[in-house]
Amino acid sequence: MIPRPLSDEELIAEHARQSGGSRDVIVNELFERHYERVARWCLRFVGDRDAAADLAQDVFLQAHRHLGSFRGTSRFSTWLYAIARNESLNRIKRRGPPMDREEVLEEVAALEAGPEELAERGWQGQRLRDFLSTTLDPVERTVFTLHYGDDMPLDAITRLLKLDNASGAKAYIVSARRKLVRATRRLRARGERL
Repeated sequence: MIPRPLSDEELIAEHARQSGGSRDVIVNELFERHYERVARWCLRFVGDRDAAADLAQDVFLQAHRHLGSFRGTSRFSTWLYAIARNESLNRIKRRGPPMDREEVLEEVAALEAGPEELAERGWQGQRLRDFLSTTLDPVERTVFTLHYGDDMPLDAITRLLKLDNASGAKAYIVSARRKLVRATRRLRARGERL
């Protein structure tokens, strides 16, 4: 029987018990598990691949430095995304607002696609981004993208974005869905589609 892989939280508990090189192996495993998602998160904030890679490195450096402070009151990924959020906001404060270059995300998602497929994805992706931008307010759009694009749980989004309304991220999802349904109906009534 093949043993199941350890969860993030089990790895962190093991990290606390180990010393030396064994700890580095555990940190590397956590890094590998979460790097791609953290890098995508950073890319949304900074809009540039190189800057996002640098920011992701900073996030993991902070996580590594403070791994001992993780208490397990939330999932490791939630804790890591809180660090990503804080590092991203700090970077924005230092350098000004991010550039709006989300098309880089499509390039990352389409590394194996041909030119025709890339062109089609680019057009569809831009149309979808425009639709979301004109239909949803910024918080709704962020919550919607994190929940449906990154599969992040609503309670984690509530904590990550520090939403202080009674229903947290769920209220923004409900509102976003209503707005999107109405906007889609208007598009169909005009004979248009996304």
